[in-house]
Amino acid sequence: MLKYSSLILAVIAVPALAQTPAPTPQVAEAKPNPLDKVVCRTEETLGSRLGGHKVCATVREWQEQQQENRDAVELIQQKGQSTVPSG
Repeated sequence: MLKYSSLILAVIAVPALAQTPAPTPQVAEAKPNPLDKVVCRTEETLGSRLGGHKVCATVREWQEQQQENRDAVELIQQKGQSTVPSG
């Protein structure tokens, strides 16, 4: 009788455990920021006929560089030619 009671207990317990799957934590996958994408460009070397070199940066870094260039050009244009020595 003892053999049958442990067998009955095993038959009842196994399906009960199998019916409730463990909850999996749902982690929200972060979408990649498009500004963090790496973009490579070929820049020509001034004074060289051998071609350019490859420069890689993120879209954000390219935008920052472009803004810095604009600011520098604007500053030069505002000053005019007063800072250029005549010679």
